[in-house]
Amino acid sequence: MFLGKGKFPPVKNFVSVIHSDEKLFENFKQKISKHFGEIDTISEPFPFDFTDYYKPEMGENLKRQFFSFKKLTEGDFIVNIKKKCLEYEENFSENGKRRLNIDPGYIDLYKLVLVSEKYMGHKIYLREGICADLVLLLGKKKLTPFIWTFPDFRSGRYDEYFLKLREIYKNQLKSLKIIP
Repeated sequence: MFLGKGKFPPVKNFVSVIHSDEKLFENFKQKISKHFGEIDTISEPFPFDFTDYYKPEMGENLKRQFFSFKKLTEGDFIVNIKKKCLEYEENFSENGKRRLNIDPGYIDLYKLVLVSEKYMGHKIYLREGICADLVLLLGKKKLTPFIWTFPDFRSGRYDEYFLKLREIYKNQLKSLKIIP
């Protein structure tokens, strides 16, 4: 059954992780999946080289990598995921420095949203100190950034992964008979 006016379909949650240690990334992935379920996609590790912002804290040779959870959820469930990711950032830290920068988000049919504790003019407060950041509009074959979109997301570097993720999500919605 197609959701009518005023109804919201479930979303597909993913996690973005900036790291320089593949074993640490794998360890985190295993731990977080125990809380939020099976992981159904994982991206290649992309060089994180559009900014040096995290270099003093996290070191050299940083990569950004994504993975998604198979189970679809309500959109506001992303706050629960962010809270757990903040715990893991702290647990994996050494000497007060993060070794993982973990930012969950979700896609729906139309957009990609990241969540953050940092409030800015374009971000929308959700709850419990967490804001939604609309990063990209998702089209059939194209992702469209905003003026505030992070440079690496703006570059198109991740487009193939997110377009593929959108297809998986659409197929999940079809199998649930949410969209025709």
